[in-house]
Amino acid sequence: MLSRRVQGLQESAIRKLDGVVAQRRASGLHFHRVNIGQPDVPTPPELLDAAGSFRPEVLAYGPASGTADTRAATAAYHHRWCDRLTAADVAITTGGSEALLFAFTAACDPGDEILAPEPYYTNYNGFATVAGVRVRPIPTRLDDGFAIPPDAELDELVTDRTRAFVFSNPSNPTGAVYGRETVERLANWAQRHGIWLISDEVYRQIWFDSPPFSVLELEHDNLMVVHSLSKAWSACGARLGCLISRNAALMEKVDRLGQARLGPQPLAQAIARAAFALPESYYEDLRATYKARINALLEGLDRIQGVSTHRPAGAFYLMCRLPVTDTEAFARYLATDFEHEGESVVVAPGPGFYSHPSKGRDEIRLAAVLGVSELTRSAELLGLALEQYSG
Repeated sequence: MLSRRVQGLQESAIRKLDGVVAQRRASGLHFHRVNIGQPDVPTPPELLDAAGSFRPEVLAYGPASGTADTRAATAAYHHRWCDRLTAADVAITTGGSEALLFAFTAACDPGDEILAPEPYYTNYNGFATVAGVRVRPIPTRLDDGFAIPPDAELDELVTDRTRAFVFSNPSNPTGAVYGRETVERLANWAQRHGIWLISDEVYRQIWFDSPPFSVLELEHDNLMVVHSLSKAWSACGARLGCLISRNAALMEKVDRLGQARLGPQPLAQAIARAAFALPESYYEDLRATYKARINALLEGLDRIQGVSTHRPAGAFYLMCRLPVTDTEAFARYLATDFEHEGESVVVAPGPGFYSHPSKGRDEIRLAAVLGVSELTRSAELLGLALEQYSG
């Protein structure tokens, strides 16, 4: 009786072991959770103050694409990358997740295809399934830092159902950062093929050496940007994001998608306005925090025989190749059997970041969302578990 659409939904690579972990935690075992992008960095007090002082007389419906002051504040924040942006170019959404779903829905009809460099954010699969769309993977490799292939290789993947190209910059799950040359090339390539370029820039403020290049800096009319409060402001629970484009016809239809679910949460919009008013020094400190964490995680991994990875240039993730044949089974072993001095670690198996579960079977994704000492211990536990694992 269930639809083929919901039966085809892929289980989350990030959350699939939550039930098992909860059971063992109840017995007193401590888990270092490096499987999920939930930072432990304190939410800035300005955001909490905005939440605490939010006391309207009525919690009323708001406009479908967000209130005028929130859209204006969002546009003003993004003037760092495009000073021509106006409130009309912004739609406030219920998290970056809804922004992605709106982007997929606006770009595609059921049965259409979206290209995505693989490995990619696991929930692209879910959003595509809900929209009736197929994600068509573009293979990239850990060994060359997950570089996006040249145009000639991309051309071979285009079909008469291709409607969009989606990528995250900086990348979840790889930590790759794409600069001006790559992003301009992708924008020109997408325009030649008459398809949308959807740039997922949720981690845009988290980079370590050179910043990512935002598509907002380009003049093309086939561009969409997805953004969110979740990561740079450690406000995942606010569930507020935005979809940005200077394509007026697109934004009018996105507003209609928003009308179907009424307006985004007013409290979260007050939090967003406070976030967008933070000084530049906040982001400088944030980048220093995550760079130290990534360095600690890499140093720990370097001490484990048989493990290979790459140095992320941004976000707070890395993909890691392990000396095992099935990281799904190994991740379950960590959750159900492994223990050292009352501790274990939770990781995200690699196959969940690919279009098919046969891929990424010797890889995991790690998230540097804990403090330096905890990440060092997480790597140590991972090494000890690999020594004991017999799968």
